[in-house]
Amino acid sequence: MRTGTPCMFKFCALSLRREHENEKSGVAVKVAGWAMREEFRREVARKTVHFFGGLAVAIICFLIPDWLYIPFSACFAVFIAFLFYLECLRFHGCLSLPMLRSDEHKNIGGHVFFFLGAFICVLMFPKSIAVASILMLSAGDAASGVAFAAINEQKSNNPPHKKPFPVMFVMFIVSFTAGCIFFRLIHHLFPVIFALSGAIGATIADGFPIRIFNYRINDNITIPLFAGSLMLLLRFAFF
Repeated sequence: MRTGTPCMFKFCALSLRREHENEKSGVAVKVAGWAMREEFRREVARKTVHFFGGLAVAIICFLIPDWLYIPFSACFAVFIAFLFYLECLRFHGCLSLPMLRSDEHKNIGGHVFFFLGAFICVLMFPKSIAVASILMLSAGDAASGVAFAAINEQKSNNPPHKKPFPVMFVMFIVSFTAGCIFFRLIHHLFPVIFALSGAIGATIADGFPIRIFNYRINDNITIPLFAGSLMLLLRFAFF
């Protein structure tokens, strides 16, 4: 009995230790799961604002008469300058913005690049192509971001060389659908072909981050530029 008692105590202590470790691991898993769900909800909220903001910009660009396009572009430029001013205030601690990612606290926020990309499209492309490019940015990138968060891929300052195929597929389908709807609404002669070319450009820009001198170009700029450039190239080449 005496020799068996220490073994019994040792067994009980070991069992309690294992139970405590299991409880700790269970709590850690629950916390990690809660954090992932919270991050996913934040990404959905961000991309919802992204989508409706882009939709509003596209509608305004489309409804602006041609004779007001230059004053509109000037006002757009002033608005972007104001956004950069707000970023300066934020960097100096005078302003805080909601729904920023962790990598954006010390860098320019994605919303600034979003409006900058839309502004470049307004300057570079004909109205129909500019609007289609902005719609692909707003709808396609929103769907891509939610899909990316849904498969638990974390965005950071150093994203992977390419996004997973399911995410790129979502980006392509949503961008193509947005392009088709828009070109059909304006009674374009070749809505499917133009939407297809734009969706290909948008998917390439979203799926394969572009770096220049080790600096990653924000995809809010590259997505509409690639989409619009391919559609413009198609227009010059065949129509």
